[in-house]
Amino acid sequence: MALIARPERIDVRTRDREVAAEAINRIAAHRARISFSDPAGVDLRVHESRYGDIDTALIRFGGVRYHADAEPMTSLLAGFVAEGAARVVVHGETVELPRMQGMLFPFGTRTSGEYGDSVFVLLRLPFGVAAEVAEATTGLPAEKLRFDGMTPVSEESRRLWVQTADFVWRQLSTPGAEPPPLVTDQLVRLIASTLIAVFPNTAMTEMRSGAGGFVAPAVLRRATTFIEQYPESPLTVGEIAEAAGVGIRALQTAFRRHLDVTPMTYLRQVRLDRVHRDLLAGDPHGGVTVQETARRWGFANLGRFAAEYRAEYGQSPSRTLRG
Repeated sequence: MALIARPERIDVRTRDREVAAEAINRIAAHRARISFSDPAGVDLRVHESRYGDIDTALIRFGGVRYHADAEPMTSLLAGFVAEGAARVVVHGETVELPRMQGMLFPFGTRTSGEYGDSVFVLLRLPFGVAAEVAEATTGLPAEKLRFDGMTPVSEESRRLWVQTADFVWRQLSTPGAEPPPLVTDQLVRLIASTLIAVFPNTAMTEMRSGAGGFVAPAVLRRATTFIEQYPESPLTVGEIAEAAGVGIRALQTAFRRHLDVTPMTYLRQVRLDRVHRDLLAGDPHGGVTVQETARRWGFANLGRFAAEYRAEYGQSPSRTLRG
């Protein structure tokens, strides 16, 4: 996954149909037909933040009827309808998208859609990121991941998706407040894991047998040593497994049997320990802050971080910093 520290930002506000279509084509290749009844009411906006091959965008189809015939998606493109409504046709079937509905555009499939006087929040990421997260969290081989539906599987899933997508979009789209690389990596993986949890896919439906057999203790030692040496890097389960000399499923088995956690949970614990060490050594009068320290180690949600920290160390992170 190619990430950059400072994103490329594109801000377009126009009444020109060609300018708007060109900006949206950066996010999803398509052919557009745009009509409107009142030229003075046209308000087409695109606000895009691109972190390498990760994209976030807000698109406003103000005062127009925007018809798009989209080319097959080469990345995962998902989001929600922030205002208005839309309809998308996939394989001859129409999917209605009311306000605050989540959607995942089908990967590798042509679609057509009508987007009239509406606002969309969108996130785009490589399919391989979701496949890797699915393998790490569910055991489904990466090559078997398929998404089978465009909308979340339940009302609870819809709410979870909209809340998560809105949170990540705001974190990545605010100019001048770009998160550090570890936080960006965690936000992208949060989106991937939420996609897998809320949209119909093979990780939900295929039966998977647990990994059995003996896993040598040396595997766990190699894995934990690697994690403890490189916690500042955006490690993946695949990289940890490679360093330990085993496959992903064997790595998961080793951690669950001997430590009762997943490899990524162990990595999070190590990063929490690094925050603790930095706060103990930090000088609050010298510019050290809890927020900056936590974000440097990949903790984007400060409320959740503070709760984890208190549970582990019996005090708030700010109390640790104050000595």
